[in-house]
Amino acid sequence: MYVSDSLEMILSHLSTKVMTSIADGSCLPHLNYLLEFLAAWEKRPEYLTPMAYQWCSALSEAAGRLGPSEVTISLPRTLQLILQRQIRLRPQDVAITWPGTAELGFSGAGPGHTPARLDATSCHTPGCPHLVPPIHAYLLSIALEIGFRRITPNRNQSPLYLDHTSHHKLVFETAFSSDDDNVIVDAMRIWIVGDRAPPSSCARHLAKRVDTDKPFSPGLRRASVYVIERIWSSELRVSGLETVRWLDRLNVNVDDVVEKGSWVWLLVLAIRSLAGPENLSPHYWRLLDKLVVAQRLALYLEPRDTEVMRSLENAEDWEKLGIWMVVVWSFLPYANIPTPESMESVEELTLKSLLRRPSALPRFKDLCEAGTLSYPMCQVYKVKLQQICDLARAEQLSLEPSPA
Repeated sequence: MYVSDSLEMILSHLSTKVMTSIADGSCLPHLNYLLEFLAAWEKRPEYLTPMAYQWCSALSEAAGRLGPSEVTISLPRTLQLILQRQIRLRPQDVAITWPGTAELGFSGAGPGHTPARLDATSCHTPGCPHLVPPIHAYLLSIALEIGFRRITPNRNQSPLYLDHTSHHKLVFETAFSSDDDNVIVDAMRIWIVGDRAPPSSCARHLAKRVDTDKPFSPGLRRASVYVIERIWSSELRVSGLETVRWLDRLNVNVDDVVEKGSWVWLLVLAIRSLAGPENLSPHYWRLLDKLVVAQRLALYLEPRDTEVMRSLENAEDWEKLGIWMVVVWSFLPYANIPTPESMESVEELTLKSLLRRPSALPRFKDLCEAGTLSYPMCQVYKVKLQQICDLARAEQLSLEPSPA
């Protein structure tokens, strides 16, 4: 038997013991030492990640079972000090004998959160997560670190098979309530490295962090870009506005983007979404403008695209309309044959946007010469667009004063 096989068997047996200890509850203070040891293990194997994820679920399940006065746990003095430092509890919140206050929460866990109540009453204020006992919250953060801290996101890596349970909702509520970005990033890596996304919205869990004035750490920003690239479409369906606000907070630039074609599609989906074109910042419209011509993508028009055109016209937002018309012309060759009415609308609004914003003319020229319309199969649309551009130039020249 190989050494690696033996190690996996040992860790699997250890994992079973950890699950038993979590369910029992009486050994939680001492479990801290084991988890801290594993977190310090620099070359821990990848197969430890699914085990640690199970521990997270077990800790959340155990925390959810606790009633206001069901448990009394004696905390070692060293763990009291750790809890005070890591979770920012006041000394009076953690006594030598900890009365069973399952509602003691991740105190100071993040801006905007209601402090933990000490009178064993529940927190039911809107937006307040289920409060987790400090010992469970702390062990949960260590389990996430063991499982996910040393995993470097890689678009080419094989996904890890993670077993999602209903208790993971509390895992995410607790982790995303932390004021430590490292804990949040550990939780976000579950969306990055797992074989499938958890059945909950990362954007909604991250919403409170997005609303704070605290700058995103470099690690949180990188993790956000990875998550968005992987699950953007599903996030927009369930939490469009939160996802767009999250994106705006990141201020992604061309240099941040690896899969540029994917980002064109992601931004188009954001504009088409219920969040609407008005909620995506001008920064991302300009990013779309930079990317769409160069990528020469074979994407499709949808009825919603015409609605976006008209909404931008009604708002008299000529800059965005000019960018959107470049997108529309890029997609036209791969659309179902447009009706005469829809094609007439595209031509009409293209000319209107060029007359209101002549500086957009070079983008349409690039689209014809180097973009999607440069393909031989797109000649019909290329000729139509060139005629509109010539008409717009002629209109401009007619409006210029004659030289003396």
